[in-house]
Amino acid sequence: MLKDNLYAELMEDLHPNRPRVEILGDSRVIVENHCGIQEDDDSILRVRCRGCEVRILGADLELTALSMDELAVIGVISSVEYITTE
Repeated sequence: MLKDNLYAELMEDLHPNRPRVEILGDSRVIVENHCGIQEDDDSILRVRCRGCEVRILGADLELTALSMDELAVIGVISSVEYITTE
C-alpha cells in the first residue's frame, strides 16, 4: 500500500503539464514545464506556466539558461511566488 502511494506521488510530481520549481538557496531558481517569459528585468522575472504564473523577485536577476521547457535564473532571490491563473 505504501509503495503504491509513493508511486502515485512520484507520477504526480513528474506530470508534464505542471510546473516544477527548484530553489537553490537564495541565488538560483530553475523552472521546468514553462510556457514562456512574460516579464524579465533585473528585479523581476515573470514566467507563464499552464494554469499559473511563477514570479521570481530579487536583485541582479539574470537568465542563465532557456530552453523550450526549462529556464534558470541567478541573482539575489528575495521571493518566489506561485500565482494561480485558472
